[in-house]
This record gives sequence, structure tokens and C-alpha cells, in this order.
Amino acid sequence: MSPYPSHVVTGPAESSTVTLHRFVARAADSTPNQFQTNTVIVACVMFVIILIAWNVPILREIISGLKLFVTGCHELSHLVVGLLCGGQVVSICIDPNDGGATHIMGLMRTYPRVPRDPYAMPTYSQLFWSSSAVATLGAGYVGSSIFGFLFIFCAFHIVASKAAALVIHIGLLVPILRADHWIAFASIIVCEAVLIGLWFGDHGNALRFYILFVGVMSLFYVVWDYLDERLFDKRNTSDCAQFSELLGWPISGWAVFWFIYSGLVFTAAIFAGIIVFRVRPGQTRPSEKLIQISQRTDEQMYSEAAKFLPTR
Repeated sequence: MSPYPSHVVTGPAESSTVTLHRFVARAADSTPNQFQTNTVIVACVMFVIILIAWNVPILREIISGLKLFVTGCHELSHLVVGLLCGGQVVSICIDPNDGGATHIMGLMRTYPRVPRDPYAMPTYSQLFWSSSAVATLGAGYVGSSIFGFLFIFCAFHIVASKAAALVIHIGLLVPILRADHWIAFASIIVCEAVLIGLWFGDHGNALRFYILFVGVMSLFYVVWDYLDERLFDKRNTSDCAQFSELLGWPISGWAVFWFIYSGLVFTAAIFAGIIVFRVRPGQTRPSEKLIQISQRTDEQMYSEAAKFLPTR
């Protein structure tokens, strides 16, 4: 017979229960402080800025480095899922203006499907598509949303932004080895210089806006991918066009579908950042006002940022 009462939880189960209780306590108070409110507003403004910069001739060259990074993350998602589905990679193309293209063999069916409508005129892709091909194609936008979610989530905390900056730093160094145009090469150097400069300024306080910018750019990749094809008739077709060819729905319909999906992920990232990066339970006092709690959150975050890979 156990020496403890039946209602008392001990050991690892107790620790898990306490952790869950603290997380629920955080979720119960999801009101953002001033710091988090400013982050959400800046994220919405950044969407408009990227929308303009991505499609204006001169500005789209300036951000070529970041475009290569987010396009590379998108194509990496295609690559990973394609290999897991048993495909063979033929080629990978990452271009800041023409977009990306990953060609994988061995994913389509070996025998055609039988159309339900005997008078239908399906395309070759609609006859031979498979679940592996659809999963590999959908992995691009899903992977971009995952990267975007993580970056936006990290942007709500300076220390988390520093960790995300290390990933972006390495990710920018990969395309610089294969850059075949001086504009792309120069843009990557500028992006790296800005990243390093923000890291050493005020313990990385402004670095989180850089991470937020990359997160929004990656999360809403479907918007830039679709507009590139519509406005500039890029060489590599968008994934929306590929979905239309494979499953037979209009291109604009697929664009709306994936945009709504990206918007939901964006909302989830904001709520996750607001709920997780708050004053720890037990640190607030009933007599404290919301402004005082917000100030304590900022002070706690600055203190942690000064200790994580210190810049001064």
C-alpha cells in the first residue's frame, strides 16, 4: 500500500502536472503588454513593406539575400519530403527573381487513373498524380510556414531572437557560395552586415525586428510566389500553378487557400509568442498594474539577453 494519499501526485507526474498548470495559467491571461503589442503592429506593417519591396524592381534586388534564404527554406522542404517519399532528386534551382524549382523523379504513378467522367479531358499530371507527389508539393508552403512561425515566435523575445539569428546567419552563408551574380552576392553581404550590427546593438534589442521581418517573409511565401508569376511571368512556376496542374483547381483558388492557411499560422505564432514569453507565474503581485508588469517583463528580458552570448 502506498504511504501517500491517493489524491497526492509525486515524482515525474507531479512535475508534469505543475508544468501544465503553469502553462494553463499563462494561457488564461493572454492580454499582450506594450512590448508585445508593438511587435504585432510591426509584423503587420512588415507584410506591407515586403509586399512592396518584393515587387518593385530596385527594391527587390536589395533584398535578394533574404529572398534567397526564404526560397532556400521553401525548396529544402520540398527536398526533405520528396526524399522521405522515395523520390530521386534531379536538380534544385534557387533564384531570387525566378523563384525556386526542385525536380524529383519517382513520385508519380506508374499507371494512369481512370477518370470518373468518361468525357473528361484530364492532363498528364492529373492522370498520374500520387499522394507522394501531392505531399512533396504541399511541403513547400507548409515548410515555409513552419520556418515563419518559428521566426515570428522567437521575435517576441530577445534571447530567442539571438538563437534564430544564428540559423539565419548560417542560412545566408550557404547561397553565397553559389551566387552567380554580383547583386545577389552584395545583397547577402549587406544582410549579414546588418544582422551582425543589430546583434551588437543594445544587447540585440533591435535584432528581433530583423528576425520578425524574415519570419513574415517566409510565412507568407505563397503571396510572393503567386505575385511573381502573375506580375513578372517568372521562369519557375509557382506551387499554386503546380497544384492546379496536378489536381485541377484554379490557380487563384489555390493561392487563396494557402493565403488563409498562412494567415492562421501567423495568428498562431502571435498567440504563442504572447503566451509563452510573459512574466513567469508567481512573479506578479495582485497590486501591480499592467504597465508595471510590462516594465518588469522588459527588464527580465533585457537581463537574460545580456547574459546570452553577451555583446558588451
